[in-house]
This record gives sequence, C-alpha cells and structure tokens, in this order.
Amino acid sequence: MKTIFKVSLFSLALVAAFVSCRDEEHTADEHAQEMIDNGDHVEVKDDKVKIENADGSETKIKYDDNGDVEKIKTDDN
Repeated sequence: MKTIFKVSLFSLALVAAFVSCRDEEHTADEHAQEMIDNGDHVEVKDDKVKIENADGSETKIKYDDNGDVEKIKTDDN
C-alpha cells in the first residue's frame, strides 16, 4: 500500500510539472499586434510599422505581400 501511494504521488507531481511548464504558442502576428497596441507612437507605411515607446526603445515590423509578419526588429536605446 505504501509503494502504491508513493508511485501515485510521484506520478501526480510529474504530471503537474509537465502541465505547468508547457509553452503557449503565440504567433508572430499576435505578438506584433500586441506591440502595436502597447506602443506610444506608431507610424504606419505601406508594408512597415514603426513603434516608439516612452523608454526610448524602437521596434520595426515588416510585413510580406500576404500581410503576414516577415520580420520584427527591436532597437533598445
């Protein structure tokens, strides 16, 4: 009985560790939209977005022909 209890407790702990440590996937589009929403000054051109924050950091987002995020570049000042 003691062994069954120990194995069950260990299994529960192992399952809890795997479930709590999993990564939630965020797409580049969701990440880019979040950055645009939180930016202080946003400039939009044809296929580029430039975001300036109050702390001096600057982020540039470039979109491809399909409207998907191609590249995100962040410069921290």
